[in-house]
Amino acid sequence: MRKKSTTRTNAAKTTAAKTTATIKEATTKATELAKETVEKAIDKAPEVIEEAKATAADIAKSPVIEEAKATVEEAKAAVKKTVKEVAQKIETTRIAETTIELPGCAVTMTAIEEAVKKDMEAKEISGKEINVYINIDQKAAYYTVDGEGADNYRIDLTCL
Repeated sequence: MRKKSTTRTNAAKTTAAKTTATIKEATTKATELAKETVEKAIDKAPEVIEEAKATAADIAKSPVIEEAKATVEEAKAAVKKTVKEVAQKIETTRIAETTIELPGCAVTMTAIEEAVKKDMEAKEISGKEINVYINIDQKAAYYTVDGEGADNYRIDLTCL
């Protein structure tokens, strides 16, 4: 009975050895093929790159691209021309300054605005919306800050 088990063991060892040899051989062949494929790809890479560059250059020189460039240039010129025409048609009238003449003095709106800002700074008042009211009888300008006013929010116009 010992001979049967020894024979089976030897057969299993032989089969395992053949399988191992076959796997090693297949791995070696696969590695060689992979190396060859990579080397071929590396060898062909410069050709592919040059071909891609040539194709890109051809595309850049194609009539469609040239037409698009020409159309863009024409549009730029048309826009510039239109802007110039519109600008010439717009009349720019600007009031240089408004002066209020009171008995005994004359004061400009700019001077009043500057005096209001200076007064607000001195009183440490700040706000987003300032409204100025001119009282000719009192020769004074009153102001409100964000809709709020006070008796001391006053500018004497005779001092400006």
